[in-house]
Amino acid sequence: MNNSCLKMLLVFGLILLNQSCSSDESKPSGEIQLLGKWKLIEQLSDPGDGSGTFRPISSERVIEFLSDGTVEINGVLCYMSNDIGAKESGTYSFITDSDAQNDGEILPNTCNSRSAKVYFDLPVDGSLILWYLCIEPCGQKFEKIN
Repeated sequence: MNNSCLKMLLVFGLILLNQSCSSDESKPSGEIQLLGKWKLIEQLSDPGDGSGTFRPISSERVIEFLSDGTVEINGVLCYMSNDIGAKESGTYSFITDSDAQNDGEILPNTCNSRSAKVYFDLPVDGSLILWYLCIEPCGQKFEKIN
């Protein structure tokens, strides 16, 4: 082989190696990170002017993501609440559209409207954020407990 062929092979090999090693570090890898139990630690309720921030909250609210694509919570899942109560469930899926604003969505089994969804994100800090359908931004931040 001549030098130009060797150089092309080397460049091609480096490109392949770079592609296989690169990752999007802004979002943790999917389902394995999501599986398990998460406890509510903070809540966001925006007053309508964009000034809302997540604030610590004391609650025994726990959500669990199972490997069969289902989710269970010890309270209502259709809207934001920090109360605990009868267990509710739903199904979850990851959003694969690269233009999507969220990592995934939950379709609760108990809402009056089957179009009601709860969206979730897995920020790089290792938390879980649930985003509910509200007029103003509202969400809950959870930490993994197992």
